[in-house]
Amino acid sequence: MAELLFIATTIFVAYVLFEALGKKTDNSEPEQPAANPVTESKTVTEKINTPPPSVAKPISKTSAPKTSKPKPKAKKAPAGKPNASASATTLKNPKTGEVAKLPSNYAFAKRWIKEALVEEGLLDKIYKNNELDPTATAKIKDALEQLKAMEKYQ
Repeated sequence: MAELLFIATTIFVAYVLFEALGKKTDNSEPEQPAANPVTESKTVTEKINTPPPSVAKPISKTSAPKTSKPKPKAKKAPAGKPNASASATTLKNPKTGEVAKLPSNYAFAKRWIKEALVEEGLLDKIYKNNELDPTATAKIKDALEQLKAMEKYQ
């Protein structure tokens, strides 16, 4: 099997090299005689003497008016109340202070979230991934919503 792979790779590399070298020799164009050498030399000297367009026009820094307005400062939430949008999507572990995103799927939930669901009595056990059926999934979603509403985990 290894020999066949080696042979196929060698043939492929040879083919790529053949095509790459073959295209270089095919692109050679036949030389065309110049119609009038005097007019050709004039166009060359004109091209040399004219500056590039970027040098021809100097850029004026004062031409663009500055209309920057001060940005309004974001209002902070009161210190006593947590941000409603943040608490709706995150859970806080009261033991360690870790903040985790609310899982959309029980299989991807952190271990402490699964343990908290059992400790609070919202679920009777920690489900394994192969035990997740539609009825268990519905029960878990309800339990997660109840856990999210608890002040202890916000």
